[in-house]
Amino acid sequence: MILSCHLFLRFWVRTGSMPHATFAVVSDLHCRLATAPNDSFLKVGAPRIPSVRHPVESLLELVDNEHLTADVLLAPGDLTNQASREGLEQGWNFILEIAAKLGVRAIPVVGNHDIDSHRQDPDNPPTHMIRTLRRGFPFQNDAEIHSFFSEGYCLQQVGDAQLIAINTVIDHTDAASAKRGTFGVPRIEEMERVLRDRMVSPLRGALMHHHPILHSGPFLRDTDVIATGDALLDSLRRLGCRFVIHGHKHITRLSYVDRIAVLACGSFSAMLHEYGTSVGNTFHLVSIKGDSPDDVRGTVRTWVFQYGFGWSRSNLRYKGFPYLCGFGRRTPLPEITAALRAIADAHQTKSRFSQDELLGTAPDVEFLTPAEREDINRELKEVGLKLDDYDDGHLELWRSYLP
Repeated sequence: MILSCHLFLRFWVRTGSMPHATFAVVSDLHCRLATAPNDSFLKVGAPRIPSVRHPVESLLELVDNEHLTADVLLAPGDLTNQASREGLEQGWNFILEIAAKLGVRAIPVVGNHDIDSHRQDPDNPPTHMIRTLRRGFPFQNDAEIHSFFSEGYCLQQVGDAQLIAINTVIDHTDAASAKRGTFGVPRIEEMERVLRDRMVSPLRGALMHHHPILHSGPFLRDTDVIATGDALLDSLRRLGCRFVIHGHKHITRLSYVDRIAVLACGSFSAMLHEYGTSVGNTFHLVSIKGDSPDDVRGTVRTWVFQYGFGWSRSNLRYKGFPYLCGFGRRTPLPEITAALRAIADAHQTKSRFSQDELLGTAPDVEFLTPAEREDINRELKEVGLKLDDYDDGHLELWRSYLP
């Protein structure tokens, strides 16, 4: 492992570029049979024409139209719905198809819908379906597969980044135990002990299905958070992880908790019902860079799917999450606010300022979390300004037209 670290450092010095990685993220497909409850847009064998009615076919077009690239495709669980074997097979095929379009490999973790915790097949263990799906699932390496299902984690190298894939359903054995994510303290301590000397890349993070921090909101209470989430985040922090990507909640959120960015991915294709009044089905591109764990910063770009319209860039006002946000800013919020006020003061006749202009005067504006943007806008409102995302998703600074 010392050799691998030296090789990485030699590569970094030779190329002279800052370590970076981009993750495409497709979470919570909930692929189902057409005869099953209507919980998802994604049905086994559904027509793919017209593409605007099929989230996968439409996404393949989006990749071409926007020339999207990534280093890996992440799938944070719930490929299928209610432990449907047909949905699992089709869902994984969809993931592989999207990965092939991007020209990358896929890294999945397992969600609660991917195992038979309600024991529809009482003659086999809950993980029988996922363990017998096919060879090379969820990883190509047999040792990694064994570690993921037996120890609850495995380490994945993605270019300049290292990801810990964590199995938060490892202790789900029946309906009662499946009510929340699980990853007990003994597992956390053993994971940290084993990985302590193996985490060598400057970009380190974790991928899991369940959420390690509280995720409540106007539509739901949070009763399924990982009970040991605080201990898990503490361990990940000591291992140098500075970002966590998870699924499960279906409502996109980016939080910053004690130097760790936590991205709660929206669902790729689940029916959102009343949630859909303020959130959307999502596809994410997460780009990170940094010379060391404490130097990591990143951006999150998000697209939303509308049945009959296909994929388009997200919008904070109408879909509850902006097209562009980020984490890891270095500039204090008051300084960013002052810079935005200064550019407006210097050009009194202009009513709007483009993203390029904003990045020229306040480069850290693209690394604002949605909550930090709200904080800045509360200050800007006092002088008739607003930082917002335009229809194409780009940030703009506007003057308010007040009577």
